Amino acid sequence: MKTKTWLLVLYVILYGCTNMSSIENQHRDVRYANDSAAQKMDIFIPDGAGPFPAVLLIHGGGFKSGDKKAKYSLAKILVANEYVAICVNYRLSGEAIFPAAIHDIKAAIRFTRGNAANYSVNPDRIGCWGSSAGGNLSAMIGTSAGNKYIDGSVGFFKNESTKIQACVDWFGPIDFTTMKRDAKQLGFKESFNVVLESKYIGADISAPENFHLVQSANPETYIDDSDPPFYVQVGNKDPLIPYIQSQSFAHKLYQVLGKEDVRFEVIEGGKHGGAKFSNKENIGKVITFLDKYLKQ
Repeated sequence: MKTKTWLLVLYVILYGCTNMSSIENQHRDVRYANDSAAQKMDIFIPDGAGPFPAVLLIHGGGFKSGDKKAKYSLAKILVANEYVAICVNYRLSGEAIFPAAIHDIKAAIRFTRGNAANYSVNPDRIGCWGSSAGGNLSAMIGTSAGNKYIDGSVGFFKNESTKIQACVDWFGPIDFTTMKRDAKQLGFKESFNVVLESKYIGADISAPENFHLVQSANPETYIDDSDPPFYVQVGNKDPLIPYIQSQSFAHKLYQVLGKEDVRFEVIEGGKHGGAKFSNKENIGKVITFLDKYLKQ
């Protein structure tokens, strides 16, 4: 990675810089659909003629909270590495239940592809990178392209593809039906619950009659050999999401895509985000992964 980029990474890590004023070509609160005030995204474009590969950054927050600004630090790093960085807001569970959030991210991808020329985007080189709840949504984007139910019909450019070319999942919940079992296996507290996931689904995820509904929000349900390359990272000390979730997901991806296109990493001592994910070395690994599949 270029020296100036590493300096930017270090500055962001040390000082938590989210001031985006240094990026001249930016578009804030761009509407990608008209169903909700939440359906907006911020687009940050590198200097130069382009077109550039694009990465949609998806925030976490248990599906019930969070904002696109939480991803500004990563957006700044991506722009410095000549990516169009797109920070996306989506409808939260207090406003609309599943599959609203995933429909919104799909709509944002269609909008990006349909407006590629206006935002210096290479429409054939689009990736997603999400953390926590955003990791689930990123993984869903990666595995479910072309599924009519999950693609939905929200927003503009309805005929554009929602397929992406690279997917990064940071510690996302995957199979909600096994989370309590996985938590117990890892020795989580007895108070561990899946209330946020139930609110997101709009039903009790532990009830047998809701099994098929819950599995429709599981990225594993849609895995096939047309899926893009994946990079899945999780901390083995994550106190919120059992890392077994990511481990099982990566194994199932391996079985279909092969290990060449699936990178899985358990970060020793890593928690639910934090410095072990955002440090210079780890961000560099993610950028290298994205470069391999979105620039070559």
